[in-house]
Amino acid sequence: MQKSAGKCSKLYGAGKKAKKPDGEDLPIPENLKEKVLELTDDDLSVLNGSQLKKFASEINAMAAKTKEKTKDLEQKRDEAVKLVGNIVHETCDPTDDEDHNKIVRTWGELPKKTDTTFNHVDLMALLGMDTSDAATSLAGSRAYILKGDLVRLQLALINYSMNFLIGKGSQPLYPPFFMTKEMMGNVAELADFDEALYHVGDGSDSDKYLIATSEQPIAGYQAGRWYQEADLKDPIKYAGYSTCFRKEAGSHGRDTGGIFRVHQFEKIEQFIVCNPREGESWKLLEEMITTSEEFYKTLGLPYRVVQIVAGALNLAAAKKYDLEAYFPASETFRELVSVSNCTDYQARAIETRYGQSTKGTAKKNKEYVHMLNGTLCAITRTMCCICENYQNDEGIVVPEVLRPYMGGTELLKFNGPKVRQVLKEDGKKKGK
Repeated sequence: MQKSAGKCSKLYGAGKKAKKPDGEDLPIPENLKEKVLELTDDDLSVLNGSQLKKFASEINAMAAKTKEKTKDLEQKRDEAVKLVGNIVHETCDPTDDEDHNKIVRTWGELPKKTDTTFNHVDLMALLGMDTSDAATSLAGSRAYILKGDLVRLQLALINYSMNFLIGKGSQPLYPPFFMTKEMMGNVAELADFDEALYHVGDGSDSDKYLIATSEQPIAGYQAGRWYQEADLKDPIKYAGYSTCFRKEAGSHGRDTGGIFRVHQFEKIEQFIVCNPREGESWKLLEEMITTSEEFYKTLGLPYRVVQIVAGALNLAAAKKYDLEAYFPASETFRELVSVSNCTDYQARAIETRYGQSTKGTAKKNKEYVHMLNGTLCAITRTMCCICENYQNDEGIVVPEVLRPYMGGTELLKFNGPKVRQVLKEDGKKKGK
């Protein structure tokens, strides 16, 4: 349309230069309006100066209206595209029944449950965890306060986890704890806005969202970058550390006791940016889950690795492994780690390109980097698992690899006798 408007203006200018009169302000012929996108000088030669001037103005108005409509349609298209998931790897079982998650391997000897095997809720209460009304009155449901040795255990896990990834060649990264709505929309699923993310703001364009994982800001940190082949000769590996905030709206009534599933927790995250060629990201996915396995082996926590079925994958993941550690009190394996290869799904959303520019060449396909993410250590969940697997009658034995981070402490002693906490009718706790 702009080209047609330009032709009208050019012919009008030529007429003025030749000192032709503008003529009467006559209606524009309908046949010209119908072919506005392909007008020629011959088509426009039938118009006088007044008509050319008016037609140029009308075309410009039509172009502005079309541009606005196109913008709205593109926004709707982009929102619809975000509901389309990644291309799932051929090895994923095509079902949404997680009972069909494939057990890839297991490690460790499972402790036998006895009458003195307590769950993590009771054990951590004996170590100084407070989830009573005193805590929930501060921050609502699932709020908790850690005291004493539990704080030391948490800090030990954070420092050990970070050093473990540094030893694997990862670069530590400490991101912002909140993101703009626009950027969060590019790296998080739309469903997360209601079920997982906390909104901070007054409804204006400056609103923010608290992060649910450092994966989100680390991915956003790559937005708009264009990596050359030399930049990703070796993959870029990050060790993200952050506090994470999750509403857990879809988990009502689940794991309400203790700190296994909470609204605020610390996490050390693996994040990798790599080239999209020669199956590199698939090799790195295997490396990433192996790194997580090695970490939990050093902690001495029995686990199994499962491959998630296609129907249970989040939209970005093409393939995902979970590492589930063993909790002897409930005699179940529970998720501590998820690692995913998102291939170029996230990179496309934030325009993180790879390779030489294709402008002016016969090659038209854009290339995007591949991104992978995975938990190394969700601190509170790992603390729960350590407590159940390392309990004795006096306290919790500290895994050897954590002792240097706790001043050589070998045992976290209970604050009193090892008795379970049960609720009386008035809701107050008593020992049993």
